[in-house]
Amino acid sequence: MGINCVLLCRRYAHVLFCRVAECGILKVFMYIMPMERISPRLYIFKECRSLHVEWWQCPPFLILVIGTFIISAMMATYFLASRYYVEEPEFTALVVIFVTLYLLVMGALLIKGFSRIAETDRLKSEFIAIASHELRSPLSIFKWTLDLLARTVAGGGNPKEIENFLATLQSASEDMILVVNSILEISRIESERLVLRHDLFSLNELTNETLKKFERYAKACNVRFKFSPALSLPNVVGDKERMRMVLKTLVDNAIRYTSSSGVITVTIEPVPGMVAWKIKDEGTGIPLAEQRYIFGKFFRAKNIIGQQPRGSGLGLYIAKAIIEASGGTMGFRSQEGEGSEFYFTFPLRAPNNQDTRPFLSATH
Repeated sequence: MGINCVLLCRRYAHVLFCRVAECGILKVFMYIMPMERISPRLYIFKECRSLHVEWWQCPPFLILVIGTFIISAMMATYFLASRYYVEEPEFTALVVIFVTLYLLVMGALLIKGFSRIAETDRLKSEFIAIASHELRSPLSIFKWTLDLLARTVAGGGNPKEIENFLATLQSASEDMILVVNSILEISRIESERLVLRHDLFSLNELTNETLKKFERYAKACNVRFKFSPALSLPNVVGDKERMRMVLKTLVDNAIRYTSSSGVITVTIEPVPGMVAWKIKDEGTGIPLAEQRYIFGKFFRAKNIIGQQPRGSGLGLYIAKAIIEASGGTMGFRSQEGEGSEFYFTFPLRAPNNQDTRPFLSATH
């Protein structure tokens, strides 16, 4: 009698569940989550790419896997319990342990995925704050200099003073363009839309131009250059403006972190199918514990933040992305207190891609 009652209850429960699922739950779900909101969520891997996480760390994918597994486990348990009467409790305990372990692993991956997304959001907020700060400084200089220039012109100031004001305005405008270029490059790198031009240029000449541009800054910091160009170096094919940005970043960093009366050595030498470019400074150096983060976004070594408070921590990240997109490699050697050497290799022939987008340049 008891067994028949259990079977009858199970049968009616099954029918009731099906009716509710057909008539009630589906309608409620569709009311809460209409199709126009569901359909974009069905493209799980596309959403994972938009979140910049691997598919096995992507919360939508993990939720789908967990849901599928739970439903499959429930159906399998129902099937086994319906067709086979299991007397051994060890079997049930084993199934429960297996399901629990699986859910623990998937839960850990899910938490890691959410942590990755939260970290991305934090970096985005940090990037906005840093970019705003980096833009505010040259804009403030621009405004103050314009005010002083207007007063000087109104008061009949001498041409030399006006020339100094104009030089300050030009420097501030170049700083702003550099920040804007960094923002554009970060956007292109993150969205995998960094496409390079094909320009034929001399790396020797481009390096010499860059060093001349930084001559006044180097003298002000009591630092001198030692440049050893390569003899009979063939021209390279690549994006000249972006390569100029890479050289500016490396030279600027070397000057910033080199001690007074220091020497910055720049060398270029050919290697099979490539050109090797190196810059060595006599500066602060990078602590060993922080060297693995040096090419990360927003990273600045703790031992130089007090020495050089300004800086976005984006230059090396962008430079490495440009070099690698060009088919080369970038690395460094450093010892704290003894300076650093940054180097990259650049292929004689660039990858086959073309950029048709405009590029802001502070030199034009």
